[in-house]
Amino acid sequence: MALLSPLYSVADICASWGVEDVIICPGSRSAALTLAFNRNGQFRTKVITDERSAAFVGLGLAQQSGKPVVLICTSGTAVLNFAPAVTEAFFQKVPLLILSADRPPEWINQYDGQTIYQSKAFGKHIVKDYDFPADYTHPDAVWSIERQTNEALAHCRKGPVHINIPIREPFYPLPEEKYEGKGRYIPFAKFSQQVQLAEEQVKEWSEAKSILVAIGQNTKDLEEDLARLVQDNRVILLVDVISNVGLEKKITSHDLFLSQSGSKFDLLVTLGKSFISKTLKQFFRKNPPRVHWHVEEENNILDPFQSITVRFPLSTTDFLKALPISEVSTPSDIWIAEEKKTKAHIENFISKAPFGELKATATIFEKVESKEVLHLGNSMPVRYGNLLQGFLKPQIKVYSNRGTSGIDGIVSTAIGQALGTEQRVHCIVGDISFFYDSNALFAAKPKNLKVYVIQNGGGNIFRIIDGPSKQAELEQYFITPQNRSAEHLAKEAGFRYYRVSTQEELEDALNQKEDVAALFEIIVDGVEDAKIFKHLKSSLIL
Repeated sequence: MALLSPLYSVADICASWGVEDVIICPGSRSAALTLAFNRNGQFRTKVITDERSAAFVGLGLAQQSGKPVVLICTSGTAVLNFAPAVTEAFFQKVPLLILSADRPPEWINQYDGQTIYQSKAFGKHIVKDYDFPADYTHPDAVWSIERQTNEALAHCRKGPVHINIPIREPFYPLPEEKYEGKGRYIPFAKFSQQVQLAEEQVKEWSEAKSILVAIGQNTKDLEEDLARLVQDNRVILLVDVISNVGLEKKITSHDLFLSQSGSKFDLLVTLGKSFISKTLKQFFRKNPPRVHWHVEEENNILDPFQSITVRFPLSTTDFLKALPISEVSTPSDIWIAEEKKTKAHIENFISKAPFGELKATATIFEKVESKEVLHLGNSMPVRYGNLLQGFLKPQIKVYSNRGTSGIDGIVSTAIGQALGTEQRVHCIVGDISFFYDSNALFAAKPKNLKVYVIQNGGGNIFRIIDGPSKQAELEQYFITPQNRSAEHLAKEAGFRYYRVSTQEELEDALNQKEDVAALFEIIVDGVEDAKIFKHLKSSLIL
């Protein structure tokens, strides 16, 4: 057996588990892993030098495919640069398998180069972590490596998993060595069982006169089950833009009208992960429902509304299929009139609004076609997106990194999504977020990627939220003004570049349907945008 064969078997086991994509960050200590996955022949490999950007590209690929994506890096601080994306994956439960090459343990803290404490590097932000043995010659070590690899891939169903791999020299195979990478695949048996609600929950469901089903971040296809659910006239759906629910009968304008509503539901059912809407969370904290069910395959009690009475550790699909639907129930009209009036208010307001971020976002939304992908940056883009859901066509897949809601890695994630689909991927991102992640442009240039940079000269959200907007230090310490242009970055990376500052210029640019990677820099006035946003909210009268 060649010295590095046990590491080659890791690649074979990953292929058996259905892994298709591997992101490789170059390094010498990790050479055996790089060669193993490249020579295996069953993977799409992508080489990216910036580990922070690389990990977010992997995140986007995994979001798009739903399958584990392997991230490979060398020893030292390289693995720490994966941390922001791994943390995002942890809170979104996105499958990543991190393989970090390391020095043998006796060399840690001995002034040896590229040597840090890598074991358990991600702390609590990892589903599971493993350490391979440092020597591979004994059969027990080979057994351990193969067992841990299979177990790690099984745990990947719930989010990121880290395997730290000590590797001794020599790192590279000798010329006469053959690539032998057959690993022991240990699959987990699949089984299914019919879910039935307990008698007490059936009673709560049956007696409720009004039921709100609120769906947070979700990428699963729930259309069929939800279409059946809304046949029950008591049920009203409420969704965020990242809920990915295309049914017409739903509440989408809650961010605007909830502050003026006092209506309460008998039963609240929450599905999915995080909600964008702070207004929604605050509403239910102040107006808790009589009964609140939360559904999620999660052992922890996640209760941002502070009102859960029962939790269901089930898949959303199993839960929805178990509900007893009443097709002869009395209709509930709670929030229906408010939704209709608020949507009309938004459409009328935007038709008359001057050019700015609000109007530009609505215009982009109208140009995104069904089945295409939309990635919304954090801070203002995702908030505008939540208000403007009505401008999107059905069957558009919407993503946003709302696991941690950070501004880092947004463009990198969208690039990963573009690498994982043939559909166009549209990424709307603020200027600060874009420049923070500008290395992403050099990671890959998918021809189906369109990036829209909202250029308002700084972090405009701080002009809108109450706290910082009232402080004397607003501009210098919160807005952090900048006067950079994305033009040279875009052209250096080979992106088609458009600079727009009017509604007509934006529409002309969006009508260019070239099959090339493109970046649109949209010049708006941040001060005026803040006034427009506040006026949109304050001018609604129910």
